[in-house]
Amino acid sequence: MAIAAVQAVTLSESEAKRFTPLIAQLVRATGPISYDYQFGTNGLLERLVAASWSCPETLFCAACTTAVIEAGDLMGIELGFAGPNFYVFKENLAALAQDLMARGEASYDELAGLMVRAGKASYLNAHVPDDVYYLHALAAFPQHRGKGLGKTLLQAAITRAREQGFRELQLDVLADNPAVSFYQAMGLSILAEIRSPELSRDHGFPSEYRMAVSL
Repeated sequence: MAIAAVQAVTLSESEAKRFTPLIAQLVRATGPISYDYQFGTNGLLERLVAASWSCPETLFCAACTTAVIEAGDLMGIELGFAGPNFYVFKENLAALAQDLMARGEASYDELAGLMVRAGKASYLNAHVPDDVYYLHALAAFPQHRGKGLGKTLLQAAITRAREQGFRELQLDVLADNPAVSFYQAMGLSILAEIRSPELSRDHGFPSEYRMAVSL
């Protein structure tokens, strides 16, 4: 059952701070096999996402996020930005990883392994053009799915991207993700399907779709 008058909102500074421990769970939910392969399961993703969340112009920053909140509880998020920012924000995230190591919150071996695995996984992502809005993450907590949150967040992103003059909204999604049919129902189509023989053979990765909707 949909929630009455559900809205996507920008997070206040206090809300963003309070929700910090929850964000990595939502990020991981968009592609568990990919995030677990790249970051492992020993808390590195949580540490790096938490550092990124409070730092503008990084891949997982609160400044690039809209959310659905009810009675003070975070229900879901949409995180996106201008296409070329993907590469800038990715470099800035790497700098944060180095800061974690300098503070003793991540080891050299953890980060070295992450760089190797992230490099291999990056081949699953097609180039992000300059003139598109890139939706990096869209997720709701399991107990809130089926209530129309994804539709609200995606439609808000499409409207915002159109108003800002982008020609398309694009995103990447693993082919076995049930969200593929949701995106298609929302008007997105599959532009490309990319497969890594090594990742599929050795780590169980499906192919990845680049999807888009014209604005």
